[in-house]
Amino acid sequence: MLASSLKTRLRNKLYTVGPTLTSHAWAGQIEIFQKAGMHFALLDFEHGSHSLPMAEEYCRIGRLLDFPIIIRPETSQYHVIRKYIDMGPAGLMIPWTERPEQLEALRDGVFTPPRGRRGPGGPSIGHNRSIDRAGWDEIEKNLCLIAQIESPAGIAALPGLIDHDWLDATMLGPYDLALNMDLCWQPNHPDLLAAIQRVHTQSAKVGKPCGTVTYDRATTEYWVKRGFHFFIYGDPAGMIAAECRRMVQEVKELSELHAAALK
Repeated sequence: MLASSLKTRLRNKLYTVGPTLTSHAWAGQIEIFQKAGMHFALLDFEHGSHSLPMAEEYCRIGRLLDFPIIIRPETSQYHVIRKYIDMGPAGLMIPWTERPEQLEALRDGVFTPPRGRRGPGGPSIGHNRSIDRAGWDEIEKNLCLIAQIESPAGIAALPGLIDHDWLDATMLGPYDLALNMDLCWQPNHPDLLAAIQRVHTQSAKVGKPCGTVTYDRATTEYWVKRGFHFFIYGDPAGMIAAECRRMVQEVKELSELHAAALK
């Protein structure tokens, strides 16, 4: 249900991986991701141009397939959080988490009273088993809520910033973190690597799994060896581009081999 499978994997420190849907979004991808063995997908409104009806469709298909769809809103403000949670996602990831009020807005927008201030409604309410207290408790305990750390200010505010029993994990934003450290884009700079490791260590101190963005096998291997098991990959557009390059190179090499054999 919702993010129950994702939360279980994170708690048990099992490898967990999903794509970011920013520039390329098609509802049929959800089934492809699930069959490929991925564990969730991040629907990105911070940088993407998706519509609310499309988000509702993605979330509905995700619920039907028991494949968690996490929404990343463009900001953490109460009215924004409420609008996205009404679309029925399995959870939310808050970008650029730096201040307690960002997490207060997340709590207020996601949880019904007395914990928060959410007024139930929206197209996803039909998914609830019931709309009494037991029904909302069931929904809320199966949401996955993630704070994304993307700046030195966010790192400095840890771990007290994220020490909430309802927050499930932290996630790095390595590119923005590099920008904010004046290290654009130096993914292997020792200061950036140390900052990422610091977020992982401080998250662990308050019992939060910590994830990061990965790009290739070498990057994944580096962070797996340092205790990471939660990963986000790039947009499917990047996957398509990489596969296109591979196919073109394959045809080029085979054509050159054939031409050489005919000489």
